Amino acid sequence: MNFSTPVVIPAANKLINHHDSLLILGSCFAENIGEKLTSHKFNANVNPFGIIYNPVSIAKSLNHIFNEYNFKEDDLLFFNDKWLSLQHHGSFSNSNQTVCLNNINNSIKSVHSQLKQATYLFITFGSAWVYEHEKHGLVANCHKIPATQFSKRLLKVDEIVAAYKTLINTIKSINPTIHIVFTVSPVRHTKDGLWENNLSKAVLHLSIKELIENFDNCTYFPAYEIVMDELRDYRFFNDDLVHPTHLAVNYVWEKFAMSYFSKETIALMSNIQKIKQAATHKPFDFNSEKHQQFIKNQLTIIQELTTQFPHLNFEEEKELLTMWNV
Repeated sequence: MNFSTPVVIPAANKLINHHDSLLILGSCFAENIGEKLTSHKFNANVNPFGIIYNPVSIAKSLNHIFNEYNFKEDDLLFFNDKWLSLQHHGSFSNSNQTVCLNNINNSIKSVHSQLKQATYLFITFGSAWVYEHEKHGLVANCHKIPATQFSKRLLKVDEIVAAYKTLINTIKSINPTIHIVFTVSPVRHTKDGLWENNLSKAVLHLSIKELIENFDNCTYFPAYEIVMDELRDYRFFNDDLVHPTHLAVNYVWEKFAMSYFSKETIALMSNIQKIKQAATHKPFDFNSEKHQQFIKNQLTIIQELTTQFPHLNFEEEKELLTMWNV
């Protein structure tokens, strides 16, 4: 007997390895997968504008990255004793205007060069519902500013597709070999209403369908279907009944790894995790001969891996391993 509906995942156009440069933007689900990638020491830049849910704001942030747009004082608002950008997550907000602008602009500068050389761009759409500020237009984040200053509407498929057709051609002009993977977040935006959430997800799916039909370098990873159809049980959701549990995220990650990583990459990931676990190991006797030998063995393994993969950074693990080696 089958108690779930298996999701068929197409093979990736190009397998990912630790030499590749990855750029991930979108909802909190993109953040979850991005954390998995960085934890396994992939060269991944995750959400340089912070978490963004709607596709048009994601496209706008990528255009800002492409153009190296320099945010200025006029681009900020002052609310609740903090300077903030309506195009950014609240993590960029600061009581000091200069600090806020520096954080925003430094993030854009750091990721601009990565966009030029990225092997993969992963974009996760969260919701097609958007808010438009009375003065600043469509925003990525309302920052709990009074609702009277915003109007709410549902994006149309045509406007999402138009924004991304322009964006994809723009990105391909500087990075013609980039692979773009779209996903739809399985996180349900129930505050909009259940029917409204379903309408929103439908708009996102239809938009992605049209984009992957128009661009050979664009594909879809079925994270939404894995959670909503293959898992399909509230035990895979947190207490809020909206966000997937760690178990669900790990399940999607395993499916992702099977589709996008070679056996060699998976083996390297396993070795990396063993080193990370060893680095956090707390022995009974830090100065014992046995533990000192354990440290030497781990440092040797790190040296061997970094010789083979010079771009891997184990400085944090080396510090943890040797902090008691006195």
